[in-house]
Amino acid sequence: AVLKVAQFIGSRADFVPAAWVDKLSDLQDRVPPVPVCQIEQTLCEEFGVNSWRQLFLQFNARPLASATIAQVHEARLRDGRQVVLKAQYRDQERLCKLDLENLRALAEFLQATDFKFFDLLSVVSEFESQLPLEFDFVREAAMMTLIASNLRRAGILPSRVVVPEAIHGLVSRRSFVMSFVKGARIDNTRQLREWGVNPRDVLHALGDAYGQMLLVDGVVHADPHAGNVLVLPDGRVALIDFGQVKIVPDELRRGLCAFYLAMANDDIVRTGQTLFALGIRLDMDIHAPDAMETAALYANGLLDTRPLPEDVEINPFSSKSPLKTAPITDFPPQLFMVLRTMGLLRSLCIAANVEFCMSAAFRRYAVLGLDKVPLQNTLFPPLTRSQRFFESLRRFSATFR
Repeated sequence: AVLKVAQFIGSRADFVPAAWVDKLSDLQDRVPPVPVCQIEQTLCEEFGVNSWRQLFLQFNARPLASATIAQVHEARLRDGRQVVLKAQYRDQERLCKLDLENLRALAEFLQATDFKFFDLLSVVSEFESQLPLEFDFVREAAMMTLIASNLRRAGILPSRVVVPEAIHGLVSRRSFVMSFVKGARIDNTRQLREWGVNPRDVLHALGDAYGQMLLVDGVVHADPHAGNVLVLPDGRVALIDFGQVKIVPDELRRGLCAFYLAMANDDIVRTGQTLFALGIRLDMDIHAPDAMETAALYANGLLDTRPLPEDVEINPFSSKSPLKTAPITDFPPQLFMVLRTMGLLRSLCIAANVEFCMSAAFRRYAVLGLDKVPLQNTLFPPLTRSQRFFESLRRFSATFR
């Protein structure tokens, strides 16, 4: 769990010093590996074999990647297919539970002393519910398959986005095998240039994928750090590592649709209203003349990727941070994985050196998401006929600008 927190911090070039980012980014896929004999032992225990040779023609003892809870090795099945094996480190699940206990104690201490500008306890609560899911590879394989199916139905996969396929019969709780996807990390700008790939096209593809996952399907890959987003030579984007998949409750999904539609339309008042409707509370008078402008600023910094004003930073330790004057007193735990996802997407924009607005990319998916059959008594009803008409008219007019 501590490594997960450090991994997140290491992805935030907008949040911490460059030297920290350079060192902590190694935790995304370059954690010191364990001996391959430990990986083979896990493989044998999980699949009931005596040696990797009973499953593979070839097995590369040198890990392809080593991350926080598992190690990945390239292999070739007996039918010739190139695959990767993902196997958990031994005893890591027990250590994660201890880490979570220590994180809660630390959060309680910081919340009571120096770190009063953000609701840390809600963050820890979400970690406590989400991180243990990473140790169930059967769930991960199922979520990977579900998201691939959703993106394929939406016409996004495989034309723009690629997702590995789990290999039938080789999926267990601590180890599983999937198809091999070869690409470059999204922050490898040199390789992207050599391939002639435009980073903005990559971010557009991510915008489509995340708009569909978050706002329409409610099943979202919630760990898009640079080690989990690969770019293929043909410019398509591959999402890997589905250990952190967030199931977004329908009411929250609809609230996010309303929120991102307001953001995309630069509707400051509606953005502030929907931010508060999501359950986020600021230590400020919401009836003050500038309350909605302040709320919209938070909305951008927390849940979008568009550039911030020059005199504003989202780094809470900076004197330019609005958290100094209007701390966040309540932040719903179920929103944290959305916050984390958007923060990582912002970091990808910075890594790609591209100014990109995810809320604009999300607009059409917000409309689609609101038009899904709503729950009764929802705070976020579907668009009315007139709203759909004016939204269509606005999009039509935008094509002539």
